[in-house]
Amino acid sequence: MKRILILLIFSFLPSSISLGASDPQPVLEKLDSLEKAISNLSFRILALEKRIITLEERLFLEMTIPEKQPRSIPESLEQSGDDFSIEDVTYETQYNGTVFRGRITNNTNNDFQYSLFKITVYKKDGSIAASNDFYILNLDRHSTRTFEVKIHDAKKEEFERYLIEFTKGS
Repeated sequence: MKRILILLIFSFLPSSISLGASDPQPVLEKLDSLEKAISNLSFRILALEKRIITLEERLFLEMTIPEKQPRSIPESLEQSGDDFSIEDVTYETQYNGTVFRGRITNNTNNDFQYSLFKITVYKKDGSIAASNDFYILNLDRHSTRTFEVKIHDAKKEEFERYLIEFTKGS
C-alpha cells in the first residue's frame, strides 16, 4: 500500500510542478481519495477471499464425507440439544454481513473428525433472514473449540435472534 502511495506521489509531484501548480493541496486531496479507494478495494478483496475459503471448505467437507446408504438410525445415536454447549457467542457487522464468534463444547461420548453446524438468523417477524453452514474439525468428546462464521447479506440490525444447530458429524 505504501509503495503504491509513494509511486503516486512521485508520479503526480513532477507533473504538478511542471504545470506551475504552486498549491499542493489538490494533489494531496487526490492522493488521499486514491488511498481511500485502494483501501476500500483491499477490504473487498479480503471479503471475497473469505467467501472463497468458506466455499472451498464446504466443498472439501462434502467430498470427504462418504454417501450414506439409506437405513434407520438407532435412537441411541440421535443427538439431543444437550450434546453440544455453545458459549460466549459474539457477533458484529463486517462489510456486508455479520461475523459470529464463540465456543462449542462436545458433551457427547463421540469423537468427531468433522462436525457440521448450521447457524440461522431470524428477522423480528420470525422469518429466516439468512443461514450458513460451518464445520469444526477434530471436535473430540468433551473438548471445546472456537468457531467463526459469517452470515452474508444480513447485518446485526436486521435480525432479532439466531440459532446454532448441530447438523451431522463423522
